[in-house]
Amino acid sequence: SKRSCVPCFARSRRFSGAKTTGPTRPGGARDGWARDRIDPLATMTMDSEEAEAILAPDWERSRRRRKKRVLVALAATAVGVLALASVLAFLQVFQGWDEGARLAPSPQPSPSVEVAPRWPIEPGQFAAVRGGDFVLAGRPVEGEGNETDCRPLYLTGWNAWDIARAARISPRNHKTVGGETGKEALEAQLAAANAAGLNVVRAWAHTVDPSYPVMRSPGVYDEAGLDAIDFLLDRANKHGVRVILSFVDNWKYAGGVDQMVDFSPTAPSRTGARPEDETGDFDQIGLNETAKEYEVKRHALFFTDEGAREVYKGHVRELLERVNSYSGVVYKEDPTIFAWNLINEPRCESWLVEGCEGRLQGWIEEMSAYVKLLDPNHLVTVGGEGFFAGPGSNSEGPTGNLSANPADWAAKTGQDFVANHAPESIDFATIHLWPDNWNQSSTAFQEEWIRSHAELASSVLKKPVIVQEFGKKLADPETREDLGERDSVYEMVNKLVESDVEEGGSLKGSLFWNWEIDLLIGATEDPYTLRPEDSTFDLIRSHALRMQNLSESRSFDCGDLK
Repeated sequence: SKRSCVPCFARSRRFSGAKTTGPTRPGGARDGWARDRIDPLATMTMDSEEAEAILAPDWERSRRRRKKRVLVALAATAVGVLALASVLAFLQVFQGWDEGARLAPSPQPSPSVEVAPRWPIEPGQFAAVRGGDFVLAGRPVEGEGNETDCRPLYLTGWNAWDIARAARISPRNHKTVGGETGKEALEAQLAAANAAGLNVVRAWAHTVDPSYPVMRSPGVYDEAGLDAIDFLLDRANKHGVRVILSFVDNWKYAGGVDQMVDFSPTAPSRTGARPEDETGDFDQIGLNETAKEYEVKRHALFFTDEGAREVYKGHVRELLERVNSYSGVVYKEDPTIFAWNLINEPRCESWLVEGCEGRLQGWIEEMSAYVKLLDPNHLVTVGGEGFFAGPGSNSEGPTGNLSANPADWAAKTGQDFVANHAPESIDFATIHLWPDNWNQSSTAFQEEWIRSHAELASSVLKKPVIVQEFGKKLADPETREDLGERDSVYEMVNKLVESDVEEGGSLKGSLFWNWEIDLLIGATEDPYTLRPEDSTFDLIRSHALRMQNLSESRSFDCGDLK
């Protein structure tokens, strides 16, 4: 046992000259050690030869006994380790020994311990879609033919909208936890994510904070903002975490749709200042009807105004052709990037703007084709919640299960899940799930929302689908008393994803919202964010392990996939 081996190892350390602590006897031995030795005081009256003659046999016998005990202890330890390894291997392979059992998460390593990437990112190994699965396939190796052995990649990740600005934070300009720099905090989070088995993070390739701009004006960029994105990609590559980057945000003004419309030389000049993003995402609450209609109509210009479209294309081009200042890799040639989101949660509100579904659909088709033209290496998706369009929309194709929408307003956002993800230039579909924002606390609704999209992705789109955002906020982020309610949502999503993967369905992963970097002192904590010590994070670790096991148990021939 470990208990019986402790004194064995302690004695061997003392013999080897290891440092010891505690009270010692005059001869240098600690109390309770070397009890069979002759008391040195008894030999003080003898000459050196007599003492040596008396002590030598006892010392030799004692040395042999100690050596024998050490060998026995080492042998027992080896047998114990082999037995433990056999049990763990059995549990790893035969997880069905208890239908309700779940493998516990692996112990988290010390932050000082470097953990090798669980999902190493090889040069040229871009994520691709093959047979309805995300796969990792390498490029042809000269003289060795094409890569043919593909490994499926099931996504387990998180959203971190502010992670791309983290590298710009410094104790010189902010009060940070422990005086840590943003770069140090970002690296620590990516290392922790890898240790937990997470393999993808979703972030913004723009700013949402006017204090930290990325694009100052069309074609004019803040180098520090781009450098921060460079650092994110370089460190993510090191830790085996792939990145989904979104080009533009629907909600915030800075780095968002409304700012690009204001940048446009062909859009009408603003007649009034846009309402401030005081807290959370911009919404129309508190606006009078005149101001509300003005903002909604101006927002819709983003999808049709020629100048706004060119501003967007310029931003896309700037990023795709960017050379990473840390790795020296061009973004469009970097396998660290898993995929591009065209936009985060697009809105073209058909309750006021006629033909909004058609406007958004045309924009999706044009911009996805443009991204693919410049960057054929990476996957592309829209970035929407997955709402179904209502009757009479201008979009083509099936509208899906309208009754699955969270409320009537969802059918008037301009989105049409099936039509939006149908173009060949869109590689996979996404949905978001917001029980609190949508006032849909029913587990039955949440399950049906996910299942209905998975069925359409399989039967109509024939493409993978992921739950790209889902979360459950806490009533009090400080006390965290309602973790159980949040845990139930995470357990439900995890179970549906795992089940669909096991059955070969279209649902291939999920990314929770969110995991903030604990960096700024005094910052208001997002009620959705997870802490590593939360019970919810334990669920994520266990889910990640099971998803990795599923991935490692499967491989197939990808033919000439490049």
